[in-house]
Amino acid sequence: MKTSSRRFTLIELLVVIAIIGILAGLVFPALGVVRNNAKKSKASSECQSLKSAIIMYESEFSCWPGNVSGSADGLVKSDGTNSDYAKMCKVLTGENGKKMVFYEVGVGYEEEKGILDPWNRPYQVILDVDYDGKLKNTLEAVSAVNAVNGRSGQDLRTKVGVYSFGVVETDKDAKKLDKLASRKKLVISW
Repeated sequence: MKTSSRRFTLIELLVVIAIIGILAGLVFPALGVVRNNAKKSKASSECQSLKSAIIMYESEFSCWPGNVSGSADGLVKSDGTNSDYAKMCKVLTGENGKKMVFYEVGVGYEEEKGILDPWNRPYQVILDVDYDGKLKNTLEAVSAVNAVNGRSGQDLRTKVGVYSFGVVETDKDAKKLDKLASRKKLVISW
């Protein structure tokens, strides 16, 4: 009696590999979108937490954290190491007169750069330095977000604004705030 063993032919094997390749090609881009949405969600949560920490510090000490001064609202400088932003982050994480922790740091913290967003860049912080309860529309980030939300020319009624550039490729792209805001790539706290 002759026994026959059934084996896959080369054609059948190639068809199976092609089907697996097509399925993988459909799944991997979807995973990238899910990962990006998770990063946006994390950044949004961190923006709100950082904003709350700054407001709590200001309530406790009656001044803004770090070396923030001037008579007009403005962006806390976050360029380079040991910037005003990095110093502000140190103050918020416990290096202040009362050793109070206003922001618990996690994975995205570097001593020299401060609190980093999921894309490994510092958050952008705007403070109401003149204490009028508004962030001026003359600030580029405020006017970019307002234009997208249909509120052109209006000040924001908040003392602190925190945002992330989100999924931009380079710092050069990050300077085009109105384009980023219109494409909903900015992650904002207001």
